[in-house]
Amino acid sequence: MKAVIQKVVNASVAVDGQTISSIGRGLLVLVGIDRYDTPSDATQIIKKILSARLFEDEHGSHWKKNVRDIEGEVLCVSQFTLLAGFKGSKPDFHESMSTIPSKAYYASFLEEIKKAYHPSKIKDGEFGAMMQVSLTNDGPVTILLSSRDKVSSSSSKPSSPIPNGSANTTAEPSRASTPASSALIDGSGVAENSQGKGKIKIKNKGTMHPKFGSKSDTSPAPADPSAIPRPNPLDSAGSITAPTMTMTGVDSATATATGTSPSNEAERPPESSGVVAPV
Repeated sequence: MKAVIQKVVNASVAVDGQTISSIGRGLLVLVGIDRYDTPSDATQIIKKILSARLFEDEHGSHWKKNVRDIEGEVLCVSQFTLLAGFKGSKPDFHESMSTIPSKAYYASFLEEIKKAYHPSKIKDGEFGAMMQVSLTNDGPVTILLSSRDKVSSSSSKPSSPIPNGSANTTAEPSRASTPASSALIDGSGVAENSQGKGKIKIKNKGTMHPKFGSKSDTSPAPADPSAIPRPNPLDSAGSITAPTMTMTGVDSATATATGTSPSNEAERPPESSGVVAPV
């Protein structure tokens, strides 16, 4: 629902040249009914109309008293054009409530505002008629009201704000603040930013994804050839256990047993027995 409140010295409504309603000092209210309006919208607008402090007090101070305080009158006029939109240059009224339901709604609106104030102080025009409205605006003071204003302001706020101190402090660090290109992983499964700004615990060790910095492959990295253990060529007894070798012109059994060439044995000098032979 929309409403236009005007502070007036006097106002009147005429239909076909005949005055049907008039008031003295008080408010002229133009009322536009939205097709989505409910009784709560009417209640909200009525409360604003009767409580708006648009009048002066006995000392001449402005914005001190409402229409009930001064025992002023209220002239209500139904005006669906308040809901108008435009398609090009032609006004469109599809947001306003259709004629039959809006007439019943407006009648309920008048009954409620009379109960909230005083029946003799509330006047109205003729619903659905072409009216001529005359007024002397005092000030001028003109206020625009909409029952959607309160709904719009509250809908932009979170429905369940997080209380202070209850925020999740163990949330995942921002990927933007810890780029993957600057993350290092040590053997303990801890990723550390190369700038030293923090560490991120990683439950399962693995490689870092090149884009997001998260584990994308749990397969082990290729082993370093230099780190592969080599078998000891000597057994516990100190004898040679080299693999079998086949040599050209040499008995393979001899090569297998000794691991050396017989020709090398022939070239060795005889071992000394400690006895000097006579010359």
